[in-house]
Amino acid sequence: MFPIPVKVTNVKVYPYFEWHGGGVGPVILPVVDNATGSYSVGTLTTNIFYNLNLTGGQRTGTLAVHGRYFATGETEDGSPFTTHWMYCLNNSDSPTFGLTVNMRPGNTFPTPAPIATPPYIVLSALTDITVSQVFPPPAIGQTLLITNGTGNIIATQVGTPHETGVEITTGTRVSHLIVGSKNVIITGKNKDGSLVTLGGLTCISVDEPAVFLRELV
Repeated sequence: MFPIPVKVTNVKVYPYFEWHGGGVGPVILPVVDNATGSYSVGTLTTNIFYNLNLTGGQRTGTLAVHGRYFATGETEDGSPFTTHWMYCLNNSDSPTFGLTVNMRPGNTFPTPAPIATPPYIVLSALTDITVSQVFPPPAIGQTLLITNGTGNIIATQVGTPHETGVEITTGTRVSHLIVGSKNVIITGKNKDGSLVTLGGLTCISVDEPAVFLRELV
């Protein structure tokens, strides 16, 4: 079933945190308040799609692209709703959020053909790495691949260089990595604590380290 948008009002958007209980929980304040828009949930084969498009409202906090958020609000008939957590895909005045979840069992993924990893050099270290894959239509949003990773920004030694990317040396793999997967986006923090984002990457190696590269244009 393709996603069918439902009009929503009085929407509040909150940062999403994984809370496992114990002690005093975090105080979560909305970053968007009193917005309107549409929310949709749909399925296609083994995928579930979530999408939220908003307009208006007040921006009461910072929206970060690739950050995780959830929303509450009301449908047209006044029924309350709470969304699944989603990635922020667009942090403009009309923000959009989306997520694609693949429900396929882990042991049904095909074994990918190997791709030779070219020689590369390390440019700088990254911590707090998150790796996701962005899906084109009709899919929506991103699927999470790796969290809490460490690694390095790299560049191939061929050319000037002609490819750059990231090697992930440690991290929690929450989804299967598949060699050849495209439209991968990686965020992390450099040694100064600044957020670094690289998009348009392709998975070259699923071993340790996992390697993602993109061609420089």
